Amino acid sequence: MHTRKQLTGVVILVGILAASLWTASAYGQPHRDRAMRWERGEEGLLLPLLVRGAGLTETQQAQLKQLVASHRSRVDTLQRQLRAARDQLVEKLYTPGPLKAEDLTALTQQIGKVRESLAHESLQVALEVRKLLTPEQLAKVKQRWQRLNELRAEIRSLLEEGR
Repeated sequence: MHTRKQLTGVVILVGILAASLWTASAYGQPHRDRAMRWERGEEGLLLPLLVRGAGLTETQQAQLKQLVASHRSRVDTLQRQLRAARDQLVEKLYTPGPLKAEDLTALTQQIGKVRESLAHESLQVALEVRKLLTPEQLAKVKQRWQRLNELRAEIRSLLEEGR
């Protein structure tokens, strides 16, 4: 049996991964109806996929759906803010004329704050999802996480063979 400390560590790790993937996917993907894609586990967001394999009961699935819905508006707002700030940054970068790094400081700080807010929101979701899961389900999530890491390592190895 896993200790509570180990399980907490796994959930925090999953939350951090989800946060990083959530903000990373927001950087380069189209953004229409992102929350619905989150529920289906699309766009590189692993938390829904990891949890999907945990054998949720119908009650847990309903709770998960409600949890995602409760965070949807905040996440959408933050993603719009991030997109707007990035668009402003790109506009300044590619507009002819002199430009210094200091001219972009406010925008880069704004982008950093929004990304931090997205990471915090993702961690909140992960912690709330964790509360829905039994220790056995958490163990399944951890196993899926480990398997995904193994697959990533294998993919990297295959891609590096051709170099």
